[in-house]
Amino acid sequence: MMEVKGILEKIRQSKEEKKECFWALQIGFGLVKTAIWTVENGLVKILYLGETKPYQVEEELLEAIDASLSSAAEKLAAQKDFLEPNKVVLGLTSSWVKENKIIPEKTKFLKKISKELELNLIGFVVIEEAIVHQLKTIEGIPLSAILVYLERQKLGVSLVNLGKILGSEQVAKSDDLGADLIEGLSRIKAEGVFPARIVLYGIDGDYLDEAKQEITSYSWQKLGTNFLHLPKTEILESDFDIKAVALAGGREVAGAAGIQKVDQELFKEEEEKKPEEAEKKIEEPATMGFVKEADVAEKKSVLIEPKKPKLRIPKINFSWIRKINLSFFKFLPQKIPAVGGLAAALLFVLGGILAALYWFLPRAQIVLFIQPQILEKEFAIKLDPSLDLADQENLALPAEKVAVVLEGEKTIATTGTKTIGEPAKGEVIIYNGTSQEKSFNAETVITSSSGIKFTLDDDVTVASQSGTAAEPVSGKATVKVTAVEIGPEGNLAAGAEFTLANYSQSDYVAKNESAFSGGTSREVQVVSSQDQKNLLADLRSELEERALGELSTEISSEQKLVEETLDSQAVSQNFDKKADQEADEVGLSLKLKFTVLSFREAEFKDLIEEEVRAVVPDGFEYKPEENETTFELNKVADDGVALFSAYFKTKLVPIYDLEEIKNNLTGKSLVIGQTYLNNLPHLDSFEAKVVPQLPGRLASFPRFSKNIKIETVIK
Repeated sequence: MMEVKGILEKIRQSKEEKKECFWALQIGFGLVKTAIWTVENGLVKILYLGETKPYQVEEELLEAIDASLSSAAEKLAAQKDFLEPNKVVLGLTSSWVKENKIIPEKTKFLKKISKELELNLIGFVVIEEAIVHQLKTIEGIPLSAILVYLERQKLGVSLVNLGKILGSEQVAKSDDLGADLIEGLSRIKAEGVFPARIVLYGIDGDYLDEAKQEITSYSWQKLGTNFLHLPKTEILESDFDIKAVALAGGREVAGAAGIQKVDQELFKEEEEKKPEEAEKKIEEPATMGFVKEADVAEKKSVLIEPKKPKLRIPKINFSWIRKINLSFFKFLPQKIPAVGGLAAALLFVLGGILAALYWFLPRAQIVLFIQPQILEKEFAIKLDPSLDLADQENLALPAEKVAVVLEGEKTIATTGTKTIGEPAKGEVIIYNGTSQEKSFNAETVITSSSGIKFTLDDDVTVASQSGTAAEPVSGKATVKVTAVEIGPEGNLAAGAEFTLANYSQSDYVAKNESAFSGGTSREVQVVSSQDQKNLLADLRSELEERALGELSTEISSEQKLVEETLDSQAVSQNFDKKADQEADEVGLSLKLKFTVLSFREAEFKDLIEEEVRAVVPDGFEYKPEENETTFELNKVADDGVALFSAYFKTKLVPIYDLEEIKNNLTGKSLVIGQTYLNNLPHLDSFEAKVVPQLPGRLASFPRFSKNIKIETVIK
């Protein structure tokens, strides 16, 4: 126990200046993961990953944390570039956190970790939120999916819509993973359809692959789950979650937001507080870049600041000045004394010309590389077929239903099997050993000693026993029989005995004097019900793909289809073979009517433009042509109104007064001009070229603003 202390002692032995690194510690409800990370040049770099360690009860958790930290610390001890890590960013499941604070019953255990492992817990992030943020960073749009955190004993289910976690639940794992997932979703109170994307993460190894196969093959639509389409299931890499936690911590160290500060007072005893310890108190959130009691994912509009401008002015070469040779003037005073004054005059004139050239000739070409800011905003949009005009107040657009009827045919090979054949037939004699006549109906079952069942083909009456007491004679009657099951098993040899129904053999018995025959069987290929379901699903999918292309030709260039509202209704559906019918192939003729909603893009832009302009900051220009919009269908009401979440993204371009920039550069030295350009707000970088190239302090921007040309380039 406490292996990590011994390993870190090796790192403490070196006194050389080293870089700082940090721990990331992820505590699931059955797994512990760790990582060591650092920040270099404003970017987070994952140095080493610890081993994933399982635990079942909280008493085993500290040992699992120590073992995972130690496995990463051993790797760090082999190099000399970093200080021993002490500060820790925690990754906790949503069950550990309430109202952006760690729940009280968990703080006691975290205090124990801090004390026994000598760690400084500087902050925490909810694992699910870290993953949602990281997927948005990778994919470029807010996540809409069902996150499933899998461990051996439990699974966590989180419903995410456009980057917002609508709810998270934990479910004890059973043998039916699909049912467990449905149970978790049922506990989350959310309206509308579920996103058709399931993301699995958590446990290492092949377990996630098996879970993906189980979820993919689950009968979601049959069970009536609220999916618009069959969900697509995908798996995150086994270390994706711990890396997301580390990256969240790194963003905080680099000055970004998205992680909450751990209340250090929870980990200190009142009597342990000393003046010198107070000086070591953790920095306040404002100085460290932490967001206290706030969730960045809930912010409606986000402005992404550009990077600091980079100076890219080419080196100026003044070597041409040195090539001017004035030695030809030296001979004039020596050859002709009167020419000295002329030489002075010539030098004066030449100096005047050079001065004029220095004043009027220089030209400057400047290119400003502008990094636009990204504005993101979410709108709740209604598409209402009953509207004629857009409703600005309720953000509702008139929608048009577009319809097309398509038909197609498809054939697939059958996969069902069936055994067919003929039952065995024969004739038996029924003996009556009672004093009463007995009638047996057709279909009465007789059974051989080997258990083969036959039925009487006709009604039969058997006479009572006759003769004397000493020599009784049983009554008898002959009747034909047929085996209940097909197959050669019913071809019995002569002399077999049979019981009749539930009667005692001492009263009634049947025997065959000749062998039974005609029983045969063979296995054939038939149409199964699953064959019909698969054929219908395949052909429907092909027609849906065709329908979108056909529907797009039914609208004008000013309209846009909302593919998520695509709906189909069967006009006719005919299989050429029935279920259980012998066949090698089964075919289907299908005719479907497809409908989809469309809207006019111009009306949508007008609807949201006022909303967007209200959040554009001063000094920026809104470019409507740079808009990107994606839609996420929430639900379609009974009245045909479609409710959407519209995710809007656009570029905001900084506004520069180019004439003012020219005037501020006019006549300034290159150093001053470069500093001025470098301090322009929202500028990524610039290039400046001044000709001719003059030496030293003579180098400056042109004395006339008209000789300065400025071009802006949006990166």
